[in-house]
Amino acid sequence: MDTITPLKSISSIGSSTSQNRGRSHGQQSPSQGQLLKALVIEAKGDNRFVLDIGGNRQAVRSEATLSPGQSLRLQVIKTEPQIELQIVSNSLNQFQGRSLTLLGKNIDLSNLFQTFQKHAPSPLENVSPASRSTLESFFSLQQNGVEGKEGGVILKQLIDNLGLNLEQLLARGNKSSAVNTLKAALLEIAHSFNKASNIVETTNKILASLELFQLTQLQVGNDTHLIFPLPLPFIEQGYLIIEQGENDSESNDSVTSENRFSLHLTVSGLGNLQIDFLQNLEGLFIRFRASDQEKADFIETFSTDLKKTITDIPLISLSFSGDAPDPIHDLVRQLAPEGNSILDTKI
Repeated sequence: MDTITPLKSISSIGSSTSQNRGRSHGQQSPSQGQLLKALVIEAKGDNRFVLDIGGNRQAVRSEATLSPGQSLRLQVIKTEPQIELQIVSNSLNQFQGRSLTLLGKNIDLSNLFQTFQKHAPSPLENVSPASRSTLESFFSLQQNGVEGKEGGVILKQLIDNLGLNLEQLLARGNKSSAVNTLKAALLEIAHSFNKASNIVETTNKILASLELFQLTQLQVGNDTHLIFPLPLPFIEQGYLIIEQGENDSESNDSVTSENRFSLHLTVSGLGNLQIDFLQNLEGLFIRFRASDQEKADFIETFSTDLKKTITDIPLISLSFSGDAPDPIHDLVRQLAPEGNSILDTKI
C-alpha cells in the first residue's frame, strides 16, 4: 500500500466526492475515508514531494515513486495523530480490458435469486444473517412499484443500500453500516461460493456494475455532478445525474438555487430515453428526448396525464424530441471526457 504523509497539518482541502456537500467547496477539514484529487508539483528528493491537493500546495513524504505532473487519487485513511493518505489512483488499472458493455447495466437481483433456487439447500442459508437480510430486503424493494409518492422513497432506499460508499465507511471504521450494504453482501457471496461458477459469475456481473459507477463518480471528482445507478428491474439500463450549482451547498433555501438533474435510460419498447429536469424560481421545465421522433410523439400523448400529476410546483414547459443519445456512450464520456482516455496515461 503506497501512503503519503503530509509534513504539516492540512487545515482545509477540497473534496473529490460528495460526502461533505454541506460545507463550502474547498473549505472542509479532511475526514477519514474522503477521496481527493492531487497533482505532483515537485519532487524534492529524500522521499519528499510537493502536491497540489484541492488547490492547496502541500509538502508530503512518501515511499512511492512520484513524478512531477503525475495525477493522483488519494483517500484519507487516518486523521489522528496526523493525516495519512493512501494512493488509490492505480485502482483505475483494475478496469483495463474489462468490457465496457457492463457500463450502466441494470443492477437487478432476479437472476442471482434464480441461480440460488437451482441449489439445495439455498446458498443464502450459508451466508451471514446481515448479508442474507440485505439481499432479501433489496430484492423485495426491487419488486415494489415506484408509482406514486412512495416511489421516490423506495428508489432512495435502493440507492442508499447499494454500498457505493462501502470503502469510505470501512475507512472510517463504520463497519456496522458497511456490512448492511448490497456490495458487502455480494462480496461475501463471491468469496463464499467461489467454487460455484454460476453463482460467482452472476454475482461478479453485479459487482462490476457497482464498481464502474464508483469509478465514474471518482473520475468526475467534484461535488456538483453526482451519478447514481437506477436499480429498477423494468429499466434495462439507467442512471441519474444530478447537477448542483455552486450556491446549493451554501444556501438552506432550495428555492433560490437552480436545480438540474437528468435520467438516462434504456427502456424495453421505447429504447433510449433521456429526461432533463430544470427547476428555478419560475417553476419546472421538463424535456423528453426519445430515440426517434415517432417515440417522442407517442410519449407526448401522455403529457396531459403528467400535467395533472405535477401539482406542487408550476410546470412551465414540456418539450419532446427524437434525439436521445445512447446512455452508455454518455456514461463513457463521464469516464473519459473529450481529449482524455479512461486510464490516466501519466500514472
